[in-house]
Amino acid sequence: MARIPDNFIQDLLARTDLVELIDARVPLKKTGRNYSACCPFHQEKTPSFTVAPDKQFYYCFGCGAKGNAVGFLMEYEHMNFPEAVKQLASRAGMEVPESRPETAADRQRKDRLQSLYDLLSRAEHFYAQQLRQAPEKQKAVGYLKNRGLSGEIAKRFALGFAPPGFDNLINGLSLTEAGLEQALTAGLLVRRDDTGRVYDKFRDRIIFPIRDTRGRTIGFGGRVLGDGKPKYLNSPETPVFHKGEELYGLWEWRQSRDRSDRLYVVEGYMDVIALHQYGVPNVVATLGTATTEDHARKLFRQVDEVILCFDGDKAGVRAAWRALESLLPALDDGKQVRFLFLPDGEDPDTLVRTQGPEALRAMTDKADALSTYLFRHLSEGLDLNTVDGRARLARLALPYLDKPAGPVYRALLTEELAQLTRLDKESLIQLKPVKPAPAATPQPARTNQQTSYPDHGFDSGDMPPPPDWDDAPLPDDNYYPGDDIPVSQDMPSPSRRENGRRKGPLTMAERLVLVLLDYPSLAENLPLPDGVERLPVPHIDLLIRVAGECKKHQHPAALMGALMAHEQGESFSQLLKASLKPPMAEAMATRLWQDALSQLEVARLEAALMEVEQAGIPDVAHWQALHKALAEARQHARKPFD
Repeated sequence: MARIPDNFIQDLLARTDLVELIDARVPLKKTGRNYSACCPFHQEKTPSFTVAPDKQFYYCFGCGAKGNAVGFLMEYEHMNFPEAVKQLASRAGMEVPESRPETAADRQRKDRLQSLYDLLSRAEHFYAQQLRQAPEKQKAVGYLKNRGLSGEIAKRFALGFAPPGFDNLINGLSLTEAGLEQALTAGLLVRRDDTGRVYDKFRDRIIFPIRDTRGRTIGFGGRVLGDGKPKYLNSPETPVFHKGEELYGLWEWRQSRDRSDRLYVVEGYMDVIALHQYGVPNVVATLGTATTEDHARKLFRQVDEVILCFDGDKAGVRAAWRALESLLPALDDGKQVRFLFLPDGEDPDTLVRTQGPEALRAMTDKADALSTYLFRHLSEGLDLNTVDGRARLARLALPYLDKPAGPVYRALLTEELAQLTRLDKESLIQLKPVKPAPAATPQPARTNQQTSYPDHGFDSGDMPPPPDWDDAPLPDDNYYPGDDIPVSQDMPSPSRRENGRRKGPLTMAERLVLVLLDYPSLAENLPLPDGVERLPVPHIDLLIRVAGECKKHQHPAALMGALMAHEQGESFSQLLKASLKPPMAEAMATRLWQDALSQLEVARLEAALMEVEQAGIPDVAHWQALHKALAEARQHARKPFD
């Protein structure tokens, strides 16, 4: 996997105006040195979302959302990391490089895939053109109009028409022998096994282009216009199309700028398009397959609530149960699934066309939660008023209790089953199959442990978002050292913690980090003393890391981008909020930094002298040199700075 170089990311962030980027999506208001708005990531009436133009990062005091330009696009636009970087790079007129030279094999693979994307794009244009120009177009247009689709929605989804005949696409794209092989690989053509004859796969069908999360056409669905079979036909598996992973309509929803935290999952192309047209853009469909675990994970990367829509017949119930089994392993705490069974004879398309989107939303409010559907399905045919019925339910449900990814969700399922079976929770836990616990080395407990920032892999797959910085707040009176606060000379131990939140004032190293966030050049002009990493100073490692980045990034925005690209620990995440406050004057910051360096130098020399003396008979010359250096350092620390 090719990687995006870190230095490119920092250069990109330095060229990006975060205020302009966010203001184009969320109107910002100038408030002092910063900008504010109601947070786009949670519902609120009073603005708590702050953008710092000098450091180029945002922070929400309400929900704790924070990040830089890349993180904002990932969260707001539902992009993965490479997609966000590519969009910013395009906006800045930059080309995303790779950190290693491309090999011939890399270029060949990329060229082969790109040729498939290009061919599929040409096929999409051909089918769209046939919907307007083919002699048989009226049949296709009439079908779409009878289904209530407007020309605008047909254009938005790039609907097309494959005319009757076996070689329309072949001739329309003027495919050569090599082109025919490519089209076979792309799933556009079929070759007969007996004669070897090649012909169009899609014939006399309405064409639905299928796009990936980057908007590239990767396959097609076709709805027959006559009495032919099958009614719906999809592209086969190809190097760019894997129908067990793709969701029809996902790209179109992301382009709609709808900010719903809910996605409907329906069964057909027409359902997706009709709901879009009638004001419900947050809808996707699986591509002729049952909902898979890959689908579930992709859905939950986009939203927190998924509504699965099914027919109320036996086939719909079977499909719902298969979906439940696929969704459970991807169900983490804070995620929600509902099962919406439509009345007989209704589908989402007819429902919104005849009763409007309000009817769908009203039914959604009454839809079964996953736990309700799980236990109701397992209880069918059982009499829970009897011991036998409750025992049977317990045995049927126990295997499902440990499947959800979220520990809280697992605990709540267990509690709900306990109520249904009239067993206490402990008894149910004892009845679960015992899993052998792997031997593990005890680790010190950490509060709100973070995951590391993803490798900057640049491919078409979805990637996890940037780290969720710890949002434990600092006390109001300790966000930032005041101009009149000197550096503590006794180097305090880390402050105590209550309920996972640290209490007390900032340590000296934390105060110095805040100074560097505003004035990075101090670390280059007045570097930290050698050997300071060996001092028992709280958070000294954080200070050293930040000072090291300052030497490479001397603009506050570039520095902040570099630091936020890698996990710096809980202390730094708390300092992000503190850094939103106005900085101290540069002269006072320089004074504070110089004062701290002098004290660190004194501490370093004291430690070195103690180490020499504890080692036994010292080297007299070295011992005298240390004494002299210590005396000078102490004298310097007491002198007023110019």
